[in-house]
Amino acid sequence: MSSIGARSVATKLFDLTGRVAIVTGGGTGIGAGLAQGMAEAGAKVILIGRRPEPLTQSASTINEVVGEERAFAMPADVLGFEQHPDLIAKATSLAGGVPPTILLNNAGINVRQKAENLTPEHWKVSLDLMLTAPFFLARAMSDAMKTEKYGRIITIASPQSFLAFPDSIPYAAAKSGNLGLCHAMAEYFSPHHGFDNVTVNNIAPGYVKTELTASVFADKERVEKLAQRTLLGRNSIPDDMVGTMVYLSSEASGYVTGQTINVDGGFTSLGLR
Repeated sequence: MSSIGARSVATKLFDLTGRVAIVTGGGTGIGAGLAQGMAEAGAKVILIGRRPEPLTQSASTINEVVGEERAFAMPADVLGFEQHPDLIAKATSLAGGVPPTILLNNAGINVRQKAENLTPEHWKVSLDLMLTAPFFLARAMSDAMKTEKYGRIITIASPQSFLAFPDSIPYAAAKSGNLGLCHAMAEYFSPHHGFDNVTVNNIAPGYVKTELTASVFADKERVEKLAQRTLLGRNSIPDDMVGTMVYLSSEASGYVTGQTINVDGGFTSLGLR
């Protein structure tokens, strides 16, 4: 194969043209950054979140960058599980009749409370948002994935899927649960159950500078300590995950499923130094 031919094959593997993706928590931070990366790779992206203003702003920014309308704001609360089929139908309409077959489960909440102050509601919202909603959204998209013979389900995990941090018990439980959810859904979305070319994986970022981590990054001493806990010597930004996201959304990752990829600068690999 010529070098030109090789480049053509590689480019096609990562091309998302014609695909439609749903991104929860798409108005800010990781969700907005990864949605832009997918749009730049050719996909149409439907941004879901409870706050209309950041969704609209993110969609506008993405469309300006790519030079055409590929991003659409769709305000909604993903905790309304019974409404998920309607959300998928609306997303299909926004995308010009093409059903979404890529799902990025990014919406999250970190209840930073000491154990003695935690309430049942703290637990409920954490588990519902980061475990229950990803399952029901994926299930609502399953018919389209089966018909299209294509599906990519990606969930944002965390260093707390593997390591303990203080005052973050419900978040750690939910993010640890993402690992088991990934394995179980990868088994379900497989040829054994009638699915073809559908994969389920996680991305586990390190400490990313976003709205959710604003309180952490406000503490300069703590931020520096966290940076020194990585092998690369710095904390991250959403752009650091775009390549992995496009890979897991594309044909390039067609034989990768049930996996969690740590994109954390080596945070979870470094022991004592």
